[in-house]
Amino acid sequence: MAKKVKELRFSVRDRVGALATITAALKAARVNIIHVAAWSEGGRGFFNLVTSNNARAKKVLRKLGISSSESDVLVLSLGNKVGALERVARKLAKAKVNISCLSATTSGPRASVLINTRNNAKAARVV
Repeated sequence: MAKKVKELRFSVRDRVGALATITAALKAARVNIIHVAAWSEGGRGFFNLVTSNNARAKKVLRKLGISSSESDVLVLSLGNKVGALERVARKLAKAKVNISCLSATTSGPRASVLINTRNNAKAARVV
């Protein structure tokens, strides 16, 4: 079953300590990071965050001079088993739903997968 959540997206100048500055400010505001994907490219650090309180997180980011946007993503909880992701990918492909972004992590017997598609409503029905 897919759950729709809002993901914060933003970028900063790629520099040493950027992640520490951002996470310290979120911690001080008591914002829990539920999921993060971050990478560096072309002198920029890019972040996608799912938090416990996006409104508070956006306020924190604004105070740091960082503008952010929100995007709908789907969170799937799968068994941490061989082929679990393939089954989801196959269902989406069969329904002609294109995945534009995916990140995942595992912990014990479960895997948490965040996906974004061009049609999240259809994707949620399919999976």
